[in-house]
Amino acid sequence: MRTLNPPILRPGDRIGVVAPAGPPRRRALEAGIAVLEGRGFQVVRGRHLFDRQAYLAGSDADRLADLNGMLRDPGLRAVWFARGGYGLHRIIRGVDLAALRRAPKALIGYSDLTVVQAAAWRRLGLGCFQGPMVAELADRRAYHAGSLWRALAGGTVRVRFGRRSVMRPGRAAGPLVGGCLSLLAALVGTPYEPPLDGAILFWEEVNEEPFRLDRMLAHLRLSGRLDRLAGMVVGTLPGCRARRRANAMPLAAILATHLAGTDYPVVTGIPAGHGPRKITLPIGFPARLDTRSGLLTVR
Repeated sequence: MRTLNPPILRPGDRIGVVAPAGPPRRRALEAGIAVLEGRGFQVVRGRHLFDRQAYLAGSDADRLADLNGMLRDPGLRAVWFARGGYGLHRIIRGVDLAALRRAPKALIGYSDLTVVQAAAWRRLGLGCFQGPMVAELADRRAYHAGSLWRALAGGTVRVRFGRRSVMRPGRAAGPLVGGCLSLLAALVGTPYEPPLDGAILFWEEVNEEPFRLDRMLAHLRLSGRLDRLAGMVVGTLPGCRARRRANAMPLAAILATHLAGTDYPVVTGIPAGHGPRKITLPIGFPARLDTRSGLLTVR
């Protein structure tokens, strides 16, 4: 697939901030916006940024209008998402992805934002960024600043890992594709799921018990999505422990079941996704995975 590169971000660029999923906390979001402005960016706020409707950041119509307004603005260089949660599955059919072809933008976020990033890769081949939400930017413990600003400036991201992270050795090359596992599984069979053949699949998750991870991976396996990968990279899995000891099953055992019959390299425990000190990963960009050197290189 031909990759549509997002623009490189520089001080002075205009960045749109929207909440198309869950409602952000005002104090954390304002602090994050202050970080962006302190780096010289001009922040454009969504009109419904602080709306709330139960677990959603306002109505579907209003969240969609905010997001499409940002995507259609030719003067914006990026759309940075306020927070994750849930909500993009409800509105993805109405998202104006064609606007990104006319004026590509960097789409920055993770968790529920996997949905729009996957759709942008599927429809346009647009590279995106699995990185911190705006509401996390003021907390330097929440993300790895070096990889974030390097990635947004167009630089190469290199992630080193030790031998304990290697579940299956080998080398792989292909686009790095993926995001939050529950969202990837829920996109299977829809017009928005990212193509995985020949890709290095990155996935991560939060607060899901082992049997739920097992079920999601089984869904990907049964749909054939794990058969023709070039490699697999598993991020951090905070809170993904069994609540009862009898329900505990190691990740290695779960993966062994669902990766049987494949031979591509697999590494786990990469500090990306939910969890502290998250590394920003360019998604949809060329990547190389080498377990011998202990290095994942993207771009």
